Amino acid sequence: MVLTCKFLKFRNDYTERPAMTGLFLLLYLILSSIVFPANYKPKITNIDFIGLDKTLQYVVEREIYHSLDVHIDSSIATLDRNRIFNLGLFEDVAWRLVPLENGDAILQYIMVESINKTPPLLFPSYDEEKGWSLNSLLMIKNLQGRNRTLEVFAGFGGQQKIQLLFSDPWLFGDHISISTYLEKNSYDHLFLDRSINISSIKISIGKWYGEKIKLRFSPALINKSFTNSINTLAYKFFIPELKIEIDTRDIFWNPTKGSRIIQSIIPMLGNNKFIVWNQSYSFFLPAFKNIVLGLNTTIQRKIGHKNDVWLNYFGNSYNIRGWNLPDKNESFNNYRFGHEFLFSSFELRKLFFNKNGAWFGFKKGIGIVAFTDIGAINKNWKSISRDTMLGGAGFGIRLPVPILQSVRIDLGWGFKNKKFNKNFNLHFAVQQKF
Repeated sequence: MVLTCKFLKFRNDYTERPAMTGLFLLLYLILSSIVFPANYKPKITNIDFIGLDKTLQYVVEREIYHSLDVHIDSSIATLDRNRIFNLGLFEDVAWRLVPLENGDAILQYIMVESINKTPPLLFPSYDEEKGWSLNSLLMIKNLQGRNRTLEVFAGFGGQQKIQLLFSDPWLFGDHISISTYLEKNSYDHLFLDRSINISSIKISIGKWYGEKIKLRFSPALINKSFTNSINTLAYKFFIPELKIEIDTRDIFWNPTKGSRIIQSIIPMLGNNKFIVWNQSYSFFLPAFKNIVLGLNTTIQRKIGHKNDVWLNYFGNSYNIRGWNLPDKNESFNNYRFGHEFLFSSFELRKLFFNKNGAWFGFKKGIGIVAFTDIGAINKNWKSISRDTMLGGAGFGIRLPVPILQSVRIDLGWGFKNKKFNKNFNLHFAVQQKF
């Protein structure tokens, strides 16, 4: 089956397609023009699915928009293929036509299932802010073959954490999803002389409107305390978060075109209440030689209570790369700390394959990235100016892995006032920055 899928990848999106060279390419072009000419558009009388073992067929069928008893539309078939791949359950997805004697054809989708389940694991992990921890994990990405996720996590060391997650992306019919999240977590604050304790419960309900617009309502209850030798600051909040997303990306883990716009309103209702408004704008444009230009701008506005325990900072994997993390000796009044911020990221992304479509076992390829980040943060929006700007530049690698989408490793140099820092910094994270 795997060999069959490799042979049939000529219709895959180029982000997943191995390059064909030499005599095989010439032979393929000749046979294609003879067997399947450009105007070959048979009527589709049946749709088949090949390669499903653990995944139930209806999970894939509901992503198919191509109709029966109509002539083949390759653009719709490709979009169907992308939707199936974006489920995150398959290592590879392709489509093909199987001609019938009467001139009609069968449309087949061929899938290679990914690893969607971990045995109970015990492993060390590193977090930029919290350091090293020893973790135990049980994760099932495709519970009962229905694309449901169950995750049980416990961590000890840099953070003491117990987490339970369940999600179903299609619980109530047409793209209505639900997820529940329970967490108990404690760790030492990165740059404040306080320890943090968190207890939270969250339920999230989402709905797709058409193919591109998603609305999510996520009410949560959270208890969060910040403790040191002097006092404890305790907060209890009800958080009715609302998020709307417009998503036209083709391949989620490594887009080659499209955009993603996210607007989140996060009211923190309780004592010392405040509201956070997060905005994210991402665009992906084909550039040259299969290189993709990615652009992102992220904005946070905060209205209401602004105690120092809620400070954000710049200089990590998720905002400005290339800086050392702050510590407890750093002044919180400098250009790296604040409640409101604006930053932009520019990335040139290239996905590499070998001739067999895999590189050191990474079937989806390995991504190489060159990046530049720039932005400013301050305690008040009016205080943000060109003088507070800082940035970072460097390059990185993206390793696609089952369940997590990809592991991100970035090497960067920070800069401010047109001068680069002498030393580089290494950043580790999961999934693309945007």
